[in-house]
Formats: sequence, C-alpha cells, structure tokens
Amino acid sequence: MTNDTILTALAPAPETFEEDWSREALAGILATDRLAAARRRRARRATLVGAAVGAITLSTAAAVASGGPADAVKDLLHQFIEQPNTTGNGLGELRDPELVAQFPLEHGVFALWVATPTSADGVCFAYADGTWDGTGTPTADQLDYGCGGEIVGPDQHPVPLTRPDQLGGFFKDADGPLVYGIAPFPDATTVRVSAAGVDRTLPVRADSHGYGATLPEAAHVPAVTLTFIDVGGRVLGSKTVYAPVG
Repeated sequence: MTNDTILTALAPAPETFEEDWSREALAGILATDRLAAARRRRARRATLVGAAVGAITLSTAAAVASGGPADAVKDLLHQFIEQPNTTGNGLGELRDPELVAQFPLEHGVFALWVATPTSADGVCFAYADGTWDGTGTPTADQLDYGCGGEIVGPDQHPVPLTRPDQLGGFFKDADGPLVYGIAPFPDATTVRVSAAGVDRTLPVRADSHGYGATLPEAAHVPAVTLTFIDVGGRVLGSKTVYAPVG
C-alpha cells in the first residue's frame, strides 16, 4: 500500500451535500454582510451630516412600543432621555415624533423621525438606514437614535444640533445617491432638487416639513441645489448641499 492510498484510507468521509441547508446558510451569510454594510454606511452618514455625533444609545434589547413605527420611536426616545449621562438629559417632555422621510433603498428602507421638546431648544431623532423593510414596527436594533449633540456643518466643522432643519443632506454610497432633510421654511410645500442632469421636485410634508428620495440620476454630480417653493409657486429660498467625500 502506498503512502497515497494510506492517506486516502485515513481521510474522513466527505459530508453529504445538503442543497437546502447550503442555500439557507448562504442566504444567512449574505444577510449578515448586508446588515453589517448598512450599519457601516449609516454610521458614516450620521457622523458626517445626518445625526448627532457620539449619542449614547440604549441596549438593542430595550423594549419597544407595540404600536406603529412612530410609537416605537416615541418609546425609544423617552427611554433615551431618561437614561443618565445622555445627550437627552434636561430636554424634558418631547412632542410626538414626526416622520420626515421614508423611501426604499436597494435593501430595506431609509426612514427618519424627529421629535422636539415642548419647553426647550433641541432635537431628538431616530432613523433606519437599510436595516428595516418598512413593514410593521422597527425593532430597537434596526434604529439609531439620540438627541442633540454635534453634527458636521457645511464647512466640515462640528456645530451643535439645535434645529430639525440641520438634519439631512445629499449622500452618495452603495445604495446610490439620495437626498433628505427638513425644509427651513414653514410655508414650503415642495423642494426642487437640481444639478447638471438632475431636475426633480419633491413634496414637503405638512407635519414635519420633511422631504427625501433616492436620486439615481445624480450619480455624476458632487452637489445639488435645493430650492424651496410655497403653494403659490413663490421661491422661499435655496441652498446647495455637497455629498461628503471619504
């Protein structure tokens, strides 16, 4: 008997190929990879413009209200502001969260809610960035949330988050270009998003004054101009927002 045949004889028998198990295992790996990528993406987006830097979040095992998405957000934010040493300390009672924008991504949806205190300046927020499918109620581990803190302003320097209209911007990542935010003009009913090859008009919500959508046609532009318009077609003001780099 040669060395090769001895090694062959001692080798363990190959496992039976189970097609169903392999398919399920592959699906689980891909889902885990997508979730990890979404969390990296949303952390990057939050740090650059979209949300407070360094907000302390609750355990992902925290209880969530059994109602709709806004109830879940309300429950999480109230738990957050009651925790010691968080950016929500001192804000007191919050108004009910309002949906700013919700639109589909390649995997899941992007959704942003804001809540403001009744007797103080400040902003609390919660958002899902591709980790929730948009149906039912999001769980705590599908949301990032916090209050106040600092965001990176237009000049790339940190500024305090004190107003809802500071949230948002123009972003380009694996899900493609997207824009979202809150109109700084209470009378705005639409926002025109424009750039070279880009001309889109988005509705502005009457409750939160929010807007948002994916912009696949903006893949080649570094910035878009947002023009806010009232119900009569009057231009209220505009601003240019740049996609963060890096």
